Amino acid sequence: MAKCRIICFLLILPLLSCAASEEESFVNKQDAPVDGVRIAWDYNSMQCLAPLGGYPRIRKLADNSLIVVYDAPNGNGELRRSADNGKSWGEPETVFRQHTYTNKEGLSTTVNIANSELTQLQNGDLVAACNYRPVKEEIAPFSIVIRRSKDGGVTWTGEQTLYEGGPRFIDGCWEPSFLQLPNGDLQVYFANESPYRNSNEQEISVLTSHDNGVTWDANSKTVCFRGGHRDGMPVALISGNDILVSIEDNKDGQFKPYTVRNSIADNWKTPVSGDSPLRESALLKPLPENVYAGAPYLMQIPTGEVLMSYQTTGSRSSNWELSTMEVTIGDKNGRNFSRATRPFDVPLDKEAKWNSLSLFDERTVAAIASTNSFTSSVGAWMIQGHILSDVQARKNTVITDGVLTKEEWGDYFPLFVGSKGKSNIQSGICYDGDRLYVSIAVHPEGDQIKQVSVCFDPENNCFTMPDKGIYKIDYKSNGDIRFYEGNKGGWKEIDSKGILVKADIGAQQQYTLEFAIPFSALNKIDRKPMRMNVMLETSTYKEALINSTPEATCSWMKVVF
Repeated sequence: MAKCRIICFLLILPLLSCAASEEESFVNKQDAPVDGVRIAWDYNSMQCLAPLGGYPRIRKLADNSLIVVYDAPNGNGELRRSADNGKSWGEPETVFRQHTYTNKEGLSTTVNIANSELTQLQNGDLVAACNYRPVKEEIAPFSIVIRRSKDGGVTWTGEQTLYEGGPRFIDGCWEPSFLQLPNGDLQVYFANESPYRNSNEQEISVLTSHDNGVTWDANSKTVCFRGGHRDGMPVALISGNDILVSIEDNKDGQFKPYTVRNSIADNWKTPVSGDSPLRESALLKPLPENVYAGAPYLMQIPTGEVLMSYQTTGSRSSNWELSTMEVTIGDKNGRNFSRATRPFDVPLDKEAKWNSLSLFDERTVAAIASTNSFTSSVGAWMIQGHILSDVQARKNTVITDGVLTKEEWGDYFPLFVGSKGKSNIQSGICYDGDRLYVSIAVHPEGDQIKQVSVCFDPENNCFTMPDKGIYKIDYKSNGDIRFYEGNKGGWKEIDSKGILVKADIGAQQQYTLEFAIPFSALNKIDRKPMRMNVMLETSTYKEALINSTPEATCSWMKVVF
């Protein structure tokens, strides 16, 4: 018997040594933190603006009403209005009408309306623009045309042609967009092939009006031009003392988003060439050469950061017609765009193109695209997104009863998870001298929510995997509560250490949670910034905070006390 025991011990010893060696070899890594603004798209806000139509743009007017303009399938440029922040929309109204053009030789062609655009001026007037596109060539010029309204779009002046390109598709002008300068000058930027009738080149041009769009300079200026290539699809905004313009640039074959810039004082006195330092690739992390990313669009949010959207084939097929919309976030100078998200879940055999962005209020943006993801035909669709910033925790003692009162939590929950489906959660953070408090409002609108989780990196370690000093609380739908600490890339259940969780069950399976977590349970003795994540698990999917990875604390949201 003694010999047998010795033999067994010798057989087991190598296995124990191997396991110990694996544990000792575990080395966690740190990575750059994901700080700053994120956009969390709200699946429940998705809405069809026009069942048939494309190239949609939404403008919020001074009276807080909304107008969407788009290209209708009947060849017209139409608009619809909303007086309730996009909850409902009025009937379509025609701004630009498809028409017949007859030239001096008596030849006629249908002219369709494309690239509908709208702006409200500093004086309150509305100015709409479009691109005239003749069906037959060599009869009518491709043109940039505007109309204006002094009564909020009830009535419009006649069409005013600002620029005429060639009478051929390869020599046309395209995609007008507006910018009003601080001094009141109104500009129209557009892609322009007309100066290059013996090549396939294209530039970005701009026209300027000094009287709110009543009259215009006779000649356009060249904004940018890369010899032998095609700068296209401009959108301009004011960035500090600069004019910032997003363009698509096919420098390396496939179009990619770029920016060009000029001081307001210089105002394109000299065109931005292909090798100018005033021309920059927009994305912080360049896309592979074979990935298409065109039709960029710019918008600035109240915190100063600049958003850029575009349509891309990334992680899809090579067919640009089946692109999807992607939104990135840049810094306050309109550089280093990153934190990409895709507002619409677009199947690989569908599309979401010719997109735009709109600001609804200081906490909400909208992404708008032409897509057939939800119907058999391409229509104009919108989804709203919550602007999430690094969280400023409220200093306040909370009565932990599961009831989320305004006195305790305020009227806004800064964290939102609900991009993948109808179910969503919203969360807030408070603290006092001893405890961290977390609130979660749970809305199981679609699939049943099986579990919600709250995760903490108290010392802002920015690990790539869970490890000692990283914590997680799971709350299951049956009321079961578990507390975990990270353990060499995984999770190990530990004692709850005085953590209190209370639920308040509402109607239709909705409920609210309040967590009271002693700082001592998180081994946190200071009030330096920490990182946090909230997650939900339904019967069919899991979802964490936008731009975060459940295991990587470096991607969690920063919390400031």
